[in-house]
Amino acid sequence: MKWLVILCLVAIVVSMASALLYLFRGGEGGSSKMLRALTIRVTISVGLFLFLMVSYKLGWIGPQGVR
Repeated sequence: MKWLVILCLVAIVVSMASALLYLFRGGEGGSSKMLRALTIRVTISVGLFLFLMVSYKLGWIGPQGVR
């Protein structure tokens, strides 16, 4: 479970970095590529949020609290 969350967070950062790269490069099709990269980031973020909420409801993960 932990590795899946970490993998999603890394994918979000990579998507943001590629959107930034398309923003700096510009050129033909740069804005559409940047839009696609940001759409992927939002999709992964929403998917991760929903996965965590469902996992909590099903009891796969629980609150850890401060120790």
